[in-house]
Amino acid sequence: MNKIETIIFGCSGSIGIELSNIINSKKTLFLSRKKPKNLKLINWKYLNLDKNLKNLPRNIGKIYFLSSPYYLKKNMNEKILKKELFWLKKILKYFNFNQFIYFSSSSVYLKNHKVGNIKKKCENLLRVSKIKNLQIWRPFNIIGNYENKLSDHFHNLLIKNFIIKKRRSSNFFGNDKDERGYSSAKKFVKLVVKYANHKNKFILNYGNKNTITVNKIALIFKKFMKDKYNRKININFKGIKKNINTINSMKSVKTVESRENSTKILKYYFKNF
Repeated sequence: MNKIETIIFGCSGSIGIELSNIINSKKTLFLSRKKPKNLKLINWKYLNLDKNLKNLPRNIGKIYFLSSPYYLKKNMNEKILKKELFWLKKILKYFNFNQFIYFSSSSVYLKNHKVGNIKKKCENLLRVSKIKNLQIWRPFNIIGNYENKLSDHFHNLLIKNFIIKKRRSSNFFGNDKDERGYSSAKKFVKLVVKYANHKNKFILNYGNKNTITVNKIALIFKKFMKDKYNRKININFKGIKKNINTINSMKSVKTVESRENSTKILKYYFKNF
């Protein structure tokens, strides 16, 4: 067996799929609870991070860590979310490695956000662990292929409610003027791999200043439903306070812009779901 130089924890999510597609080699070990269906990975293994790591190689050059509980409403409690912190502690204790690439979240900037609070604890754990080449990414609104459970982000709730559950009307808690800037997983991952080839230590935001309102997203989806299924649907918003989740106001940490078209990304995502 070839000597494993890189391990990817969590290769079955949208970012993990793109990452695995780029660096699929005999010297890379891909780990997840579910194997991506449309990727012919050379070295894939089932892994439940709640259990023992004893069958994995200990000396590794590089680790990409994408494992975290699914972003689902039912998972939004501290007991479940803290699993990620537990997994990281286990990995840091078990492996000898030179470089660690951690995928955090833009939720670290939100006040009292359950995911953001755990992500900040995970970041702090890594930062005090004296990792020589630690790279932390805080991505905003990344969209890509997804083969397992759909998350409870707005664009996926539209699919769940109107395509899977076949509802004709649905209410959402947000405000129709809420803004989001979307980026493709494919472009993001290409940059991550490029940066990982250099021995730099950093925390970076990654996102898109080309924003779109959730009302515009709703209109795009309504048109998609009419064109694809010849169905008219109603989408309503209950929120009063406007929320903007973009990189525009993030100045404390250096930001890399994707400069993509949010509208095109969403249209492509709905069309190819």
